[in-house]
Amino acid sequence: MPSPAPLPDAPRWAALLDGWRAAPGALHERLGERLRAAIERGELPPGARLPAERPLAALLGVSRATVVTALEDLTVGGWVTRRVGSGTHVASTAPRAAPLLTLRTPAAGVPTAELDFTIAVPLLTDRHRQQLREASLDAYRESVYHPHGLPDLRALLAETYTREGLPTRPEQVIVTSGAQQAIALSAATLLRRGDAALLETPTYFGAIDVVRAAGAKLIGVPVTPGGVNPDTFAALARTHGPRLAFLTPTYQNPTGTVLPAGARQRLAAFLHDAQLPTLEDDTLLDLGFTPAPAPPRLSALAPGAPVINVGSLSKLYWAGLRVGWMRLPPSLAAALAQAKTLADFGGSLPAQHTALHLLADLPGLIRDRREHVRPARDLLAQLLRTHLPDWTFTVPDGGQFLWVQLPRPHASAFTQHAARHGLRLFPGASMGVTPLADQYLRLPFTLDPAQLPEAVRRLQAAWTEFTARGGSERLA
Repeated sequence: MPSPAPLPDAPRWAALLDGWRAAPGALHERLGERLRAAIERGELPPGARLPAERPLAALLGVSRATVVTALEDLTVGGWVTRRVGSGTHVASTAPRAAPLLTLRTPAAGVPTAELDFTIAVPLLTDRHRQQLREASLDAYRESVYHPHGLPDLRALLAETYTREGLPTRPEQVIVTSGAQQAIALSAATLLRRGDAALLETPTYFGAIDVVRAAGAKLIGVPVTPGGVNPDTFAALARTHGPRLAFLTPTYQNPTGTVLPAGARQRLAAFLHDAQLPTLEDDTLLDLGFTPAPAPPRLSALAPGAPVINVGSLSKLYWAGLRVGWMRLPPSLAAALAQAKTLADFGGSLPAQHTALHLLADLPGLIRDRREHVRPARDLLAQLLRTHLPDWTFTVPDGGQFLWVQLPRPHASAFTQHAARHGLRLFPGASMGVTPLADQYLRLPFTLDPAQLPEAVRRLQAAWTEFTARGGSERLA
């Protein structure tokens, strides 16, 4: 029997169904429960068409009978409708919550024995825990709201920006609950349904989700080995008239690219001339592995451009701290300050006092992070080259990820198969604003170095089995 045609939008379905095997019960029950949950949460809206049985079975590595049984159960329960010739669709009367667009939330109930390559978070050491206990004590001496952030922390961040070549006043800094809140507030404030937004492709999935949630039309600017091409960016901006852009010029997520000096100057000049509101993601800026200083920000090269700089301690220290910030240009400061006030009355004071304590020694924080992450990057690269030599990647000079290209375009199906070997992987093509070849994995090197040899052993075993069966045959 010939192999089924590839599933259209396979990366999206792989991400949507991530972790479905972790639930108890027979395979068809697990799959049905995951689809039912996606419908109930609004991830699959009324009328949405589900994939055909055979391509979905091939993607998930199960028999067609497993998929058929799951869909039949959903039909009986009123969750989907099935008609010969028209396929399977989400029923208009299916119970559901408000529509949600974020499809990449880590699956609940993931076994602790699994090794997770879907998220990139620093390890919290015993010394870090002691720092957290000591630094947060000052927070309990006051009981007030600071909607825009702890004043001393805003002042320190302003001094840091100024020292790094971007003159900043404390009132231009807004402290947020992680960088994600800063991105979400900016998109919600500056975009209206139907507006165009310009993003790198591939790019950070959190930015894709919030721009899509705002109802904007996403326009992708391809990321080359040297970052985005300023001429391509400018041409797309002139064609589509975007109301917002999102860029990560230094250690781009997920490719790790760094925009060269000349291209950086040209892009900054265009942003100034076009007065295009732009989110410049700085969250990985300090994660370089060489003593050389980080390249200048776009906002520093074009101080008159409406560029919002977004920073965070999640990548540099610990994601659980949930302290981020945005540095606002004068033209956007009032609107975004009001948006933050409406969103909440201020972030956690213990977390902000901890951030104040940590950022007082930013060079030491950067040095400590570099000493922990660089060996892990080198070890992961070495292990992959030894055990999976046909996987290709460029070792980045900073950031958190290897952007790995597989020798065949079945990355989404492989992520599903790898789950059977105790690995959670992320299909890189689902980070594309425009379609990407389904041939990439984003592998963070923030996993505990002691776990990396076992993680790569599982990767090798899963890949060997996957390729031996053709990458699309029934695996369960």
